[in-house]
Amino acid sequence: IVDKQNVLVDYVTYRRFKKVSLAKPILDGNETKYLLDCLKSGWISSTGKYLDLFTKKFEKFTKLKNCLPVSNGTVALQLALKALNINKGDEVIVPDLTFASPVNAVIHNGSIPVFCDINLKNNCIDENKIKKLISKKTKAIIIVHLYGHSANIKPIVKIAKRNNIKIIEDCAEAIGTEYQKKHVGSLGDASTFSFFGNKTLTTGEGGMISLKSKKNYKRAIILRDHGMSKTKKYWHDEIGFNFRLTNLQSAIGCAQMEKAKKLIDSKRQLAQHYKKYFSKMPFFKIPQQEHYCKHSYWLYTPKLNSNYSNSKHELIRFLNLKGFEVRNVFYPMSKMKIYKK
Repeated sequence: IVDKQNVLVDYVTYRRFKKVSLAKPILDGNETKYLLDCLKSGWISSTGKYLDLFTKKFEKFTKLKNCLPVSNGTVALQLALKALNINKGDEVIVPDLTFASPVNAVIHNGSIPVFCDINLKNNCIDENKIKKLISKKTKAIIIVHLYGHSANIKPIVKIAKRNNIKIIEDCAEAIGTEYQKKHVGSLGDASTFSFFGNKTLTTGEGGMISLKSKKNYKRAIILRDHGMSKTKKYWHDEIGFNFRLTNLQSAIGCAQMEKAKKLIDSKRQLAQHYKKYFSKMPFFKIPQQEHYCKHSYWLYTPKLNSNYSNSKHELIRFLNLKGFEVRNVFYPMSKMKIYKK
């Protein structure tokens, strides 16, 4: 492709033109309008009307309380651990199959991650394998709702209450996911969300934390903003963090929230389309939706039947060459050298 002066400005190949991305942001609403409004106002950092508006829209959609926007989903987990008084040397049970964020957050907090295997039906932490991992040092369990399917939360909450253990729901991949007709995040002591560019709703980078306790929520506000006193400027009550979201990102978030239902519904419709075709094939185990869950299908994750498992990398390579972006799921944390000890 050339411009009017015959200077090359772009190129097209069949694969590039036809590529089906794993995930991409949908920015066809009021994102540009709200961003321009931000720029004209001059409020582009961690203060401005869109921060509060984004938080209120998120709370209304999820029906969660005490929400606080933060700079990404990983720091939301770190803030949750700190706000819940999970300290150095405390043990935190985490699923072995997850993205690294919850494990890294635990380690950066000075705490010790204890890996728990997953339930193959939902790919989430196995509620039946948690009990044997609890020790006197166990202070929290991080439940990761993986790829859009919720873990079976209530049995885990019962275990946690009996042992005086805090629950953190990592909902980074589960915006729009419901557990027993309630949005995920409603049963934990804290819940965290991500708005990274590949998520169903995005602010580029960004996250949200919700805290059940008003006291913990107020502490999280201070910790998020350098540990600074709310009554005395530049006076620090705690050793805090800079985990704030910007007004610019919140402006994008507001536009995304306006079409949240539409975007999530389209994911579910696409999953049914895949199910219709994949269920006719002998190669795949298609993702299931457990009776307690309303799956948001952040990513569609079929598994190869055991007879075809040796063909996995060949299949991924074949589909990528044909213009379909396909990846392996996450690797178990316990398999990586850095987490062995």
